[in-house]
Amino acid sequence: MKIKLTSYLFVFLYIIAMLRPIAPFVEYAINYDYIAKVLCINKDNPELNCNGKCQLMEKLKQQEEDDFNSLRIHMEEYPIGFVRVLKLENEPVTTSIQKNKFHYKVDYSYLFYQSVFHPPSV
Repeated sequence: MKIKLTSYLFVFLYIIAMLRPIAPFVEYAINYDYIAKVLCINKDNPELNCNGKCQLMEKLKQQEEDDFNSLRIHMEEYPIGFVRVLKLENEPVTTSIQKNKFHYKVDYSYLFYQSVFHPPSV
């Protein structure tokens, strides 16, 4: 029972995470009248037929920036115990070619017989 409940919880959280990108569209559809009449930037220009889409685009852009910024991790902000973040310089990588140290000798030979072997008959 506990495992089933936990799995339902994770499925629910996964669905919420997948629906997050369409949240501004849902909010726009629910508050369409308020956004079109009050929040719209282009309400002075009715020939543009914006109807609050400018606000929708701003929210989409803001959500995209928030998603991008949330993915960034600065190691200085997350120290791991006594380990310090090292700044490594790009040094040229030198590779050496190692020769094989074994010798393979072909001692195989194939003898082709024309006759086919038949077991003795009783």
